Amino acid sequence: MIWIKLGILLIGFVYAGLLPYSIHKALAHVSFDLEKHTLSFFSNKTLYGDKFVKGYKWLLFATAILTYAFFWLLTKYYNLGQYERLMRYIDLGFASLALLAFVPHNLKPYSLKSLAPALQRFMHNVLAVVVFLTLPALIITFQVAIITEIKFLGILGMSIIGITILSVAYTMLKSGINGASELLFINGVSIWTIIVTMVTFLS
Repeated sequence: MIWIKLGILLIGFVYAGLLPYSIHKALAHVSFDLEKHTLSFFSNKTLYGDKFVKGYKWLLFATAILTYAFFWLLTKYYNLGQYERLMRYIDLGFASLALLAFVPHNLKPYSLKSLAPALQRFMHNVLAVVVFLTLPALIITFQVAIITEIKFLGILGMSIIGITILSVAYTMLKSGINGASELLFINGVSIWTIIVTMVTFLS
């Protein structure tokens, strides 16, 4: 059990810090308007070049692996393997993030004359929506699964993700889907991850 705890501690902090740190570092080096663009613009080779796009691709793929590993360890520690919906969300979260990493964003308008770029853009948008919906669903399902046995973590975790979802929803209603709302979501998930990691390790 101690090895699972150590795994949760290590992966939890890497998972919580990798994406926010990398995005903030990228924003410091490029001109990017969070109010106008989504973070998926970082995957556009025309705008940011091949090197930057490769970095963004592998960042997303690493995040997918960390997502799977972190939640898999949580299910092992809290003995949640019987929760089929939770396990499906873990698989879906990993698959959608991993696929999103390899389906870059493009700015070409939808057109039957250029079917391949149109399909790529459509697939990218669909995968982005799936990721955006799956991660909160995964976290909420985990919280529901543990709340009867571990009330403190269940209530605290649900509060954090609830505030995050409401904040993101308010931002989206006010300004639409943009980099600012995505970054708010990422930071909220990171805070939730740190809290769950610490409470689990100290329990």
